[in-house]
Amino acid sequence: MTGLLAEFGKKLAERWAAVLVLPGLVFVAVATVAFTLRQRHWADVGALTRFADRLPRQNGVFATAVLLIVLLLGSFAAGLVAHALGTPVEHVLSGRWPSGFLRRALTDRRRDAWTAADERCREAGGDLAESIARRNRIAMIEPRSPTWIGDRLAAPAIRIRDDYGLDLPFTWSRLWLLLPESSRQPLTESRRRFDDATALGGWAVLYLLLGIVWWPAAVAGVVVWLVAWRRCRAAAEVYADLVEAAVDVHVGDFLGKFTGETGVLPARPQWGEQLTERFRKGM
Repeated sequence: MTGLLAEFGKKLAERWAAVLVLPGLVFVAVATVAFTLRQRHWADVGALTRFADRLPRQNGVFATAVLLIVLLLGSFAAGLVAHALGTPVEHVLSGRWPSGFLRRALTDRRRDAWTAADERCREAGGDLAESIARRNRIAMIEPRSPTWIGDRLAAPAIRIRDDYGLDLPFTWSRLWLLLPESSRQPLTESRRRFDDATALGGWAVLYLLLGIVWWPAAVAGVVVWLVAWRRCRAAAEVYADLVEAAVDVHVGDFLGKFTGETGVLPARPQWGEQLTERFRKGM
């Protein structure tokens, strides 16, 4: 048990350093440069040299220790803020926007493109697989979100409801309790990667805000945002696919657990609908 706790503490410390402290130190360094140079002297290397000369060098053990503590606290605080911003970043990338013209216009545009691709699938001959692939690159379902990520994350719930009659938001927690560790671990890891990608988007927001003081920071923010967006797309694809796969693999055991039937494959949608009503408890 002692060895297990030590290993867990080591991994926790490594993740704390990798996720919060190291990116935070980079941000604190950039922020220091930004507030030293500002917009008017954005490339003044001499100003940075003069600032470095003012830092304590001799008889400064205590001052150095204080400086290191301030740097660590600043980097940790910046990391916490970036991760807190991960939630609104996720909402933006997932298309959870207030109702308005932009949301409707983008959603309609995606839906029109998907409908046209779906029509080509119905009319396709020998290249049906390629037509389906082109349609699925737009969305796995008829678009309901202004963004690809939003539709990809919503696709498992809609497809599972259509095929098995299960309302995933109400049944997922019950299914999760029945999943073996071999299924839980990939799901947990894929969700963590998605959360890390949205946190990277939080760092991008911080750099963009820092661009108000020093414009090169905004350039860095744009680059970080693009990287975060690409990582969110990739992570959303894997996570959504694993959620749907977990249901496909274990739906028979799940339905059998609550219906008392054995070998309930193929799953009957009416069973899923009955269980959904049971889990909703009148909601």
